[in-house]
This record gives sequence, structure tokens and C-alpha cells, in this order.
Amino acid sequence: MRIDRVLLDIELQRDFFSPGGSCFSSRSLEAGRNVRRLFAWARRRRVPVLSVLLRCRPKRIGPLAPVPHCVDGTNGEKRISGTLLARRVNFGMRSVTDLPANTFGDYQQVIIERRHTDIFRHARAERLLTQLDAKGFVLCGAGSAGGIVEAAVGLRARGFEVTLASDAILDLDSPDAEYAWLRMLAKGAVPLATDEIVRRHGRTKRRQHHATVRQFCRDGPALIG
Repeated sequence: MRIDRVLLDIELQRDFFSPGGSCFSSRSLEAGRNVRRLFAWARRRRVPVLSVLLRCRPKRIGPLAPVPHCVDGTNGEKRISGTLLARRVNFGMRSVTDLPANTFGDYQQVIIERRHTDIFRHARAERLLTQLDAKGFVLCGAGSAGGIVEAAVGLRARGFEVTLASDAILDLDSPDAEYAWLRMLAKGAVPLATDEIVRRHGRTKRRQHHATVRQFCRDGPALIG
């Protein structure tokens, strides 16, 4: 059965979204609220969810910030509340290609862990994404210049529509964030506020897409949502 939309969340971890986290910022609470609204939408509409987590080895800083983050065994690597669904499976970190025959038929949420940010470097995740009979993805999470841009560009290259939940994405003060957003827009990703995604279930018309992109280029991601 063809899936209309998949919610793809990237690095929804306490170091980025929870007070006391090593990368917590002034935008974290608002972004976290919008993430939870997307999960409420997914529960209500039975939208499949693919969740990817970053797990860094101890004594290493990590790829997304100049301070340690998402370190194995710490509170900061845990997922934020409200982002786990009842029917879920955690494939862990094993980068193998075997998959259950009907992954999203048996589970609503699939969780994958990795040491790097690029989801397409994880063999099981890459196979799942490439073989998935879906129209498009809604992206949220942390690291617009990390896993989010890598996922968005990779998905567009594979022919999927990509919607960016612009008010549920953290840039993490990366100097490459602006370029990452422009790159995603150039590849055809569509930035929308969470309200609009929930109202329209992630669908957008071509004319509305062009208008949204023009506004985004003029005002920037912070003013979209």
C-alpha cells in the first residue's frame, strides 16, 4: 500500500531540546513544542514515523556542536518526551541490510541509531528509505546543516517530496545553516510551519510551493514558523 507521508525525525534528543542539555538554546522549547504537535498529528492520522538518533562515543565532542553532545549513557542522548509511539521497533546501530517483510505494517515507528549524521550511510535505513512506497516525508529535528540537509537532499535525489517543518528544526548556531537551507530549497524541499503541515497533512500545491520558497528566501527560516 502506498504511503502518503512519513514523519522523519532527526536527533530529537535532550541535549538539543531540553533545559540543561549541552546544546539547549532559546529556540529549543518552541521547536520541541512543535515537534510534539507533529507527533500528535502522526498518532491521530496514523502517519508512519522514522526516527534516527545520534550516539557519540565518550570523550568525543560529536559532529553537530563544539561541545560534547548525545554521548552514550548520558541523559542528553535520550529522546525527548512525547516522541515514542506505542507500536515501535528499535533497530539499534547495526548497519545491516535485513528488514522485516512489512516493517511499517507491523510498526508505526522505526528507530535507528548511528554514530554519524548521514542517514544514508546506515545500510538498513538506506534500504528502508529507498524501497519505501511513499509519496513524501516531513522532516523535523536538530542540525539543519547536519542530518537534516543530508536526509533532505538524499530523499529528493530518490524522487520523494520533502516538507521541512521549519519551526520544528534547530540550526544549532551552525555557520553552515544558511547554506544548508538554501541547498534544500534548491533541491525542491518545501518549508512549512507546523500549523500548515497539520492542517494540510503535508500536501502543498505547486503555486503555493513557489510562494513559500520566495517568502523563505526573503525572510529566512525563523520567520516562516
